[in-house]
Amino acid sequence: MKIAISAGEESGDILGSDLIDSLRDHRNDIKFIGLGGEKMKKKGLEPLFPFQEISKMGLIEPLFSLKKLLKRRKQLIDYIIAERPDVFIGVDSPAFNLGISRKLKLETNIKTIQYVCPQVWAWRKKRIKNFSSYLDHIFCLYKFETEILKKHNLKSSFVGHPLAKKIELDINKDKYKDKLSLDKSKVHIALLPGSRDSEIKKHINDLLSLVEYYKNHNSRLKFILALTKNSKKFGFEEKLNELDNLSIIYDDSKNVLSASDFSIITSGTATLESALCKTPMFVIYKTNSLSYFILTRLIHSKYISLPNILSGKKIVKELIQSQVNLKNLVHELDILMDEDDKEMKLNFEILHRSLINNNKSKFFSVIESL
Repeated sequence: MKIAISAGEESGDILGSDLIDSLRDHRNDIKFIGLGGEKMKKKGLEPLFPFQEISKMGLIEPLFSLKKLLKRRKQLIDYIIAERPDVFIGVDSPAFNLGISRKLKLETNIKTIQYVCPQVWAWRKKRIKNFSSYLDHIFCLYKFETEILKKHNLKSSFVGHPLAKKIELDINKDKYKDKLSLDKSKVHIALLPGSRDSEIKKHINDLLSLVEYYKNHNSRLKFILALTKNSKKFGFEEKLNELDNLSIIYDDSKNVLSASDFSIITSGTATLESALCKTPMFVIYKTNSLSYFILTRLIHSKYISLPNILSGKKIVKELIQSQVNLKNLVHELDILMDEDDKEMKLNFEILHRSLINNNKSKFFSVIESL
């Protein structure tokens, strides 16, 4: 059996890696081709090109690289058509992957699956009407999505979130502090500015200003900047000489969040990871003005962070656009550290349990039946 996979960013690389593991539990002779990151490469995938080339944020930023994005997508489509896999699985990145599925359906009989349902419940709801013409199945991370898709006669299945399975329900913070050699007499704050270049550029200055502020106002606080290895090119290590209350850890967000007492996180998958690690947080998000203007007219959800969206209520504080400034960051962090966080952690546990699916054949049985 040959399966083509396309994962275009860090969160998709995590999902794709878990997918490969799950499928190989049933058949170890499957050949995986396509696009993925370091985690999927370690599982045997041979990526056609570095997926950082297509990892673009928002609505406007990809337009500046549109020619290159389209060229790379055509290259991947041509490669898949030439290889004739049994199945194509697009992992998240719907703007990139749905176009591949659409083209494959027009020109081949390759079965197509989207892993991670496009967020039609949050924005651009009308897209769902076209899915049946080019998707044979959708793997959903969240149970409620299957009900939405069922109303439109779309085949789907709830597979749960691999992070929910990999992260224990009860986190022993001291164990993880020991693992990272952290001083337990200090309060540790995780800072996650995002994995994409554009996210980091929008958030890093405000976060470093926060670190500098507390260097002079609260010596008990120690900040951990959690980044991907791709972010080394920015040279943030130079800041360590100025900020003795800051450390940087690459490609280890799970351990960082498990060890940290609190976190400040850019909206995205990392907000869910922090909730699963039972780390109290508040969420930030900045983008360019034009992207934000468009998004406010397209998005139907009143929340931007996954813990709030999935719970259907405000569990964590959200700061958006101009609200993300030093004054507000200090204010919200002080509140977060002073308030009782039992209710927040309880909501995190409820959310965690709702995302677990231990059915080991959840992927393979669907693919085999197509």
